[in-house]
Amino acid sequence: MRVQEEVDAGTGESVRDLEFKVLGPLEVWDASGRLNPGGTKQRQVLATLLLSANRVAPISRLVRAAWEEEMPLTASNQVRKMVWDLRRRLPDGMQIVTEPPGYRLVLRESQLDARRFEVLLARADAAVADSRSDAAIAHLGSALQLWRGRALAGMTGSVMTCAGRDLDERRLVATERWIDLRLSRGEARALVPVLQSLVDEHPLHEALCERLMLTLYRIGRRAEALNVFAQGRAALLELGIDPGVALGRLQERILNDDPGLLVPESTRPGDADRETATVAPEQPAAPTPPAVALSSPGTAAPIQGMLPYDLPDFTGRQEELDILLRLGTGVSEQAPALVTINGMPGVGKTALAVHAAHRLAGAFPDGQLFVDMQGFTREGGPLSPANALGRLLLSLGTPPQDIPDDFDCRQAMWRRSVAGRHFLMVLDNVWETAAIRPLLLSTGGCLVLVTSRVMINDLDGAVPLSVGTFPEQDAMDLLAKIIGTHRIDDAEQARTLVAQCGFLPLAIRIAGARLGNRRDWNLTYATWRMRRGERRLREPALADRSVAGEIRLSYRQLCPDQQRMLLSLGTAPADGFDSDTAASLAAVPLLQAEDLLEELVDACLLRPLPTPGHYHLHELVRGFAIAEAATSQAAHLPEPGPRTCTCA
Repeated sequence: MRVQEEVDAGTGESVRDLEFKVLGPLEVWDASGRLNPGGTKQRQVLATLLLSANRVAPISRLVRAAWEEEMPLTASNQVRKMVWDLRRRLPDGMQIVTEPPGYRLVLRESQLDARRFEVLLARADAAVADSRSDAAIAHLGSALQLWRGRALAGMTGSVMTCAGRDLDERRLVATERWIDLRLSRGEARALVPVLQSLVDEHPLHEALCERLMLTLYRIGRRAEALNVFAQGRAALLELGIDPGVALGRLQERILNDDPGLLVPESTRPGDADRETATVAPEQPAAPTPPAVALSSPGTAAPIQGMLPYDLPDFTGRQEELDILLRLGTGVSEQAPALVTINGMPGVGKTALAVHAAHRLAGAFPDGQLFVDMQGFTREGGPLSPANALGRLLLSLGTPPQDIPDDFDCRQAMWRRSVAGRHFLMVLDNVWETAAIRPLLLSTGGCLVLVTSRVMINDLDGAVPLSVGTFPEQDAMDLLAKIIGTHRIDDAEQARTLVAQCGFLPLAIRIAGARLGNRRDWNLTYATWRMRRGERRLREPALADRSVAGEIRLSYRQLCPDQQRMLLSLGTAPADGFDSDTAASLAAVPLLQAEDLLEELVDACLLRPLPTPGHYHLHELVRGFAIAEAATSQAAHLPEPGPRTCTCA
């Protein structure tokens, strides 16, 4: 990552590797790249600490930032756990000090973009006081270049909304000062597109309308300047108010062709222009620094920082990655490209999609979007299309109050916002096609990656990509990256361990993490623990991640007949079986068994073999089926009978 080497005004030292960004979506970077600060609530706690940097943020404020309402009784304890996790996740260079009644984040000004923004504004003030307009313009330009969209974009709740609104207002004030300084130097022509974009975003801001009118008039576009007044007046009259005195007076001066409004391009203003220029004439200035490209955050600014962090130890998947990169770099301008990525729980679908999205980011200049559709979650249900649209519009910088409640209007706003732009979008954890149809990009030059643990078969034109378990060598490579090659003291034991994990990436990651947390364990011991049948499914579990838990989420989405069939397959031959065997084990007619088996294939819990009508059950899914069947009471399962469900 390129870290800005901005000099700290207080100490004269340069920026450390650790860097926090709030002037746009919240981001954390160090020398190795972007860091993941945790989930949504933890990110809001971190943002609150950053906004109160070097001052104590009370726990009560952190609780309000994480929970707008319906705070749990354990909210304070949960905040303390989030702070502990932030200390664990973020490297040296960040210190969170416990100080009653809360926490204080110790930061240097150069580590937070909002602080650097304020430092540069102060330097601009000093330059204006010294009649150095060229330096002031340069400082303001550098300050505005720190922005990547609306402050704290994507965060919700009154604490974040108010903080983001205050920062956005500071940005607008700095922009006005930057414009006035350049107007005072006769640079009207270069400022027209900037001011047009700002007036479109803030149609009721009379001072911006004045600046646009003056700029247009100075470059000979008198009629357009008067039209800006007419449009602004119409917008104000809708609120029942008339334009202010200053705006009305400027219109009158333009109508009368007041020569005092004119100033030659690239020269200083005269005395007659001081009513609109905020800086008095200065000494001859140095050449003007390059203009800062300012665009409307809600309509044209690139959307950055919405992708989850890319795994630093991403391993394998070269064939699948090549397919995605080829599709992404060859997207047609006539229609968007759509790819569905499916596979069993824990196989690494999201990791592949996110890794490919980071690799392809440069091919989609308008940005990258990510939405977790929550199709398979432990709490709550799938994300509704309306809520997903709301999150996407927030990602584009749309103010929450501007997002319509009506679903059709919300969908129309989304389509207008993305029309003609080049986006890469990842729709993760999808359960059914109906949930994502309203979200799909409809214009060319875009790529949509859909991940799901069920096969999405009803998206016309989509390229299906099935992700299987790792080959042995990729599994070995991943284990070595996690625990270090120096701990692979016995290659044969390593092969045995990844085989016991069923070559499933999630299981290998958990086994590797357990080895990393227990330095006294070796591969022989870890393999011995996994080899025991009763522990094979219990071992790949760590904190809130477990293979059994992920399989259970998929199992719960099955209908009763499908559940019965899956549990009955726990005793099927390990090397594969056919439909007749499955029908016998489940005690159902052959035709019904064939349908159920294919539905389990669609649910990515069963793998078809090359011979039609033959199947294979993954070892860890088999272990789950055996354990679940042993603990389930027969009375809880429906009796065999006519078909009652189909797989989504």
